[in-house]
Amino acid sequence: MQANQLTIKSYPGPAPLNTALPENVSSTLKGWLNRLVGCWHTEMSRPFSSEGKAYRVCLSCGAHRRFNLRNWEMQGDFYYSLPTNKHFRALNGLAAVRRVIA
Repeated sequence: MQANQLTIKSYPGPAPLNTALPENVSSTLKGWLNRLVGCWHTEMSRPFSSEGKAYRVCLSCGAHRRFNLRNWEMQGDFYYSLPTNKHFRALNGLAAVRRVIA
């Protein structure tokens, strides 16, 4: 009796899928998802104090949250600071400097 040889033939499968999205598509999807779900405020800055109030800022969206320096913990809800006249004066000053230089 002779033993037959077993051969396994391999056929080429489908090409591997490239699942990586282009940079502009992924940033757009991230922006939409962030608007839909909202920011989770996972990356917070170190505590800052200004005008007698301490706060931390979300590095992703810019939301502020009060910070208690005695207990060393955040308190209250997140809030966004509204622009004041100080901000607008600074912007006007930059525009004036830009016109003089240009």
